[in-house]
Amino acid sequence: MATDIRHQPENGYHSEPTQPSPRENLNRRSPMRLERTLSSLETWGFGLTSHLGWLSLAPTIEAALGTGALLVCLPGMLVGMMLNLQMKRLGEHWPNVAGGTPNYTTRLLKNYPAIGLYAALGYYIGWACGGAFNAILLTDTIAINLEPLGITFPKRLLQIGFTVLPLIVAWSGTRGLSILHLFFIIPAIGFLFTFSVQGLGWLAFSPSSPGFFPTTVPSVSFLDWVKWYFFATIIVYACETAASFVADSRRPGETLRFLRISTGFMPLTFMGVSWIVMRSPITPEIAANPFSSLIVAARPFWGDSAPLLVTFLVFSGWLLSSTTCFSISPRILYQLAVDGKISPVFAVVSRRGVFGPALMATLFVSLFFLIWGDLAHIVVVAGISYLVSIMAVHLALWLQRKRPEVLWPWWSLGFFMVETVVLVCGGLAWGWQDFILGLLCPIVLWAADGAMRRINFPPFHAEWWIKLYRTQSNRLVADFVTFQVVILILLVCSAVAIGWGSGIRLNANSSVGSNLLLALLLLVAFVAVAIACWTSLPQVVSMDEAREGAEQLFTIALDAIVVLDEKGVIRQTNPAAESVFGIDSTRLIGSYLNKFLPGLGAQPDRWLSRSEQTLNQPDRDSRILEVAISDRFSQSASTTNQDLQEYVAIVRDITDRKQAQSALQKANEELEIKVEERTSELTHTVEQLQNEIQERQRIEANLRAMQNQ
Repeated sequence: MATDIRHQPENGYHSEPTQPSPRENLNRRSPMRLERTLSSLETWGFGLTSHLGWLSLAPTIEAALGTGALLVCLPGMLVGMMLNLQMKRLGEHWPNVAGGTPNYTTRLLKNYPAIGLYAALGYYIGWACGGAFNAILLTDTIAINLEPLGITFPKRLLQIGFTVLPLIVAWSGTRGLSILHLFFIIPAIGFLFTFSVQGLGWLAFSPSSPGFFPTTVPSVSFLDWVKWYFFATIIVYACETAASFVADSRRPGETLRFLRISTGFMPLTFMGVSWIVMRSPITPEIAANPFSSLIVAARPFWGDSAPLLVTFLVFSGWLLSSTTCFSISPRILYQLAVDGKISPVFAVVSRRGVFGPALMATLFVSLFFLIWGDLAHIVVVAGISYLVSIMAVHLALWLQRKRPEVLWPWWSLGFFMVETVVLVCGGLAWGWQDFILGLLCPIVLWAADGAMRRINFPPFHAEWWIKLYRTQSNRLVADFVTFQVVILILLVCSAVAIGWGSGIRLNANSSVGSNLLLALLLLVAFVAVAIACWTSLPQVVSMDEAREGAEQLFTIALDAIVVLDEKGVIRQTNPAAESVFGIDSTRLIGSYLNKFLPGLGAQPDRWLSRSEQTLNQPDRDSRILEVAISDRFSQSASTTNQDLQEYVAIVRDITDRKQAQSALQKANEELEIKVEERTSELTHTVEQLQNEIQERQRIEANLRAMQNQ
């Protein structure tokens, strides 16, 4: 059921919304709204992205801290688990709020709106930069694998392509992006769990393992701890992403319940991966490359399959993280705009769940960071903004500690204090320039939003996007089959050409063949979906929408509509037919129409196009029905190659109208009789008067004659 979260009253802190501006009122009156279209399974998939992200960060932290990495992972994981459960509680309190954590924060900080908006924009930057971050990782890894083959390519162009790719899929609608994400997250999480369980089992029971427990006591300096805890928060705090999709989930309760499941998975993924990497024989040379470190860690229990499976895990994690970035970030801006905190243009969303303005803003932020800095600078700047937003969450929970939906408020105060130390000491340790930029980024976005409200550029305002979505062509391609065949030919020919060229190079150097092939398959799958999202998928969606529209008209029609086969057997009815015939649809379907209306006759091809029939039911009064029969039309059968000849009968109950006509006719007849009687009486009276007048005239004539004599 579609739910318009802009019109529903909310409990608690948001029960008194701010006065909307005229432009916001225009947006609220528009038909654009966030529909509840996602299944529970699709929303669950978005809640597991950060678990995969730990594969890329764990080897880096272990290389820097050794066994001390456990002292970073364990406390961060515990805070992340408590944050998950807290967001579940808040989501139950605000089930119609999109965007999750940052938009819950603005409600908790309703008395401090500026701090709430700053924190929400900081959280947004942390996710929006993920597109650039993952694009750089994907490009660098492909470049490393292509170097032995002597293949070079423009890295910047490929980085931009990887950044734009999720946007192309997102532009087709929420469902396309969520299904693509779900398709890859299921096997990836399966292999991640296998990596953790099998690796821990190998360490515990294999005689060739170095032992389950470390031989030295973990230790780490304070400065190293705050530096790497700062890095770890980007992943371990970000497992509550399923809460971002509660407002467009068909079953929000199930979506929120997954936050508890995600919490249960965190020890296995975070501690499990960290423990396996820590106990693996990784040399300092290999430790510099997280990808190589994971292969070394997995080879003892995965054998020769380790490079292939690790490649799948790493590439899937980066691609899925980019997809999640372009799913969560627009929802944050959408809800902020709905709440009147930023420009109302970001509250516009199409029927298919395309957050056009918010997606373009996210793309701009990603491309800006991609062009501006390298991987390290992007991570630090985005990490500063993100950590500030989490600090605001914990501070807000303590400030609202008396509310029943707030869990562990005093723990939250303690986390806020520790995170303040981590932010200042750890952030400055990575560079004071990036520290200042990270703090300024939300303010820059805030200022940019204010400028958008005042600049008279049509795409900066909601009216332009509403008009675009309303006028966007939903018409099908005139010859869709030809169009689809052309697209398939292009895809197949391109795949064969790429495969042929790659095969020649890979045969010359088979050492990287399997890894590169798997990475190529994953990328081609994403590109193929992106192409489909811009070509054939819109046509399929348009046909599906047309079908749904026709079915809705069929369902809500006030007149009974009955679909018959060539023998007059009822094959389909709408709800109105039940009330007209007084029979349940299950009894109607499969019966002959002339069984209920015997006046029609036995042969449907001889039925009159329009007639009046009498419906006689044992437990009902006789009813008069007006029956309109369509001309015969053909419909392709689903089980044979032949065509079925069908009719459509529109049946309307005209009993009341007939009774009214009969009563009117009877009244007319009675009136005519009374008029005739009255006319007859008047005629007789007139004749009497005439006779009296004649008699008086005769008497007067006689009197005059007598007087004259």
